[in-house]
Amino acid sequence: MTAPLLRIENIDKSFFGVQVLKGVSLQLEAGNSLGLVGENGAGKSTLMNILGGNLQPDAGCMSMCSRLYVPRTPRDAEDAGIAFIHQELNLFPNLSIAENLFLTRFPLRFGWIDRRTMERLATELLKQVGLTLPPSHRVGNLSAGERQLVEIAKALSLNAKLIILDEPTTSLTSRESDKLFALLTSLKSQGIAMIYISHALGDVQGLCDEVAVLRDGSLVGCGPIAAFGMSQLVSLMVGRKMEHQFPARARSVRSEKRLEVRKLSLPG
Repeated sequence: MTAPLLRIENIDKSFFGVQVLKGVSLQLEAGNSLGLVGENGAGKSTLMNILGGNLQPDAGCMSMCSRLYVPRTPRDAEDAGIAFIHQELNLFPNLSIAENLFLTRFPLRFGWIDRRTMERLATELLKQVGLTLPPSHRVGNLSAGERQLVEIAKALSLNAKLIILDEPTTSLTSRESDKLFALLTSLKSQGIAMIYISHALGDVQGLCDEVAVLRDGSLVGCGPIAAFGMSQLVSLMVGRKMEHQFPARARSVRSEKRLEVRKLSLPG
């Protein structure tokens, strides 16, 4: 039996005496995707900040590729093969695609940026994510879905073994979301693991192999996604049985006007 790509064991974290993570343990195999779900404040961001080297745990340990993993900075996470794609994409709109891809590690020739090599490498990365645009294209002119693909290309440029995506479909159209899911499925087949953070439980069920549910800093459910129905996931997240997804509302009909608009117009 092969060792998991990532192992997180008994992680604790407190802020000013308030414990926000309580003995959280997870593991993830190469080529698998884990859906990380929970209400706001459940501890998802804190756990990912520890994994990304932005925070240090109070207790517990982590391993990556069977080696002890103790990140002190985001660069440590990057060097370990972990890439983050945040909800607010970390791209500079005034720069080209190629410049964004290699911003912190431009290929050099005689001490100068080797733009020919940079654009060649960028073209290969864009091909991997299915983005048919020249690497000189300005990022500010890209759609939200195209920017998402640039972020994934950046992760591939780092030879990422694990990609963490935080609410990746929030600003995407359904067509862009479908394209993203097809790409993520392809990357999984290449052995890249993923942690997928989302409140869209339907997306989690459609894309992920496993799911982990956090509530108030504790892991309250974990296992194959097929073992969890939608209502069970919601109940685990909120801590109570959900009888109705949308509570009944009493109807009332009133005669007085609430809004009246006359001769409204807008040029164009």
